[in-house]
Amino acid sequence: MNLKLMDLIRMEYDFCWDTETWFAPLESALDGLNSTDASWQPPGGGNTIWQTVKHLNYYNALLVRQIYDTTTGKEASNDKPTFGDIGEPVDSKWDKILAEDTFGESGDPADSEKWEAFMLDTRRICEDLRKSLAQVKDSQLDEELAGRLARQILHNAYHIGQIVLIRKQQGSWPEVRE
Repeated sequence: MNLKLMDLIRMEYDFCWDTETWFAPLESALDGLNSTDASWQPPGGGNTIWQTVKHLNYYNALLVRQIYDTTTGKEASNDKPTFGDIGEPVDSKWDKILAEDTFGESGDPADSEKWEAFMLDTRRICEDLRKSLAQVKDSQLDEELAGRLARQILHNAYHIGQIVLIRKQQGSWPEVRE
């Protein structure tokens, strides 16, 4: 087997989105969740699942745009973060980005239609990201793009773990999973 770097990145993304391995992917972490449980506030504070998924949607959709800009040779927009500077000291470019609230409101427990529409949007964004990753060739990878992709996959895995933990806290996580 001769896997290339993009093959591994695509595989890791699949593990985070919809391929069961030794941890639950986002699709499984959200399976069967309703608007009431999605907007449940953990004891002691913290984000709801709805807010966490909104945050993931923001950054996954952003990454789709950035991949598109990279594969077409266009420069990524300066209006949105590019992840290349994450970990570097904060400068004026990042003040606006870090101030943006990507989590938003906690969600409306009574609005099941809005939750269902939100889940459809989440699936669309995740599938768009999968399609975008399929377009990236190893020859297009530079250190910045490879770093963006790796960080976003880890970011997704981190928040998926939070979602599972919140579901366990509230009792909505299935006792037995197939």
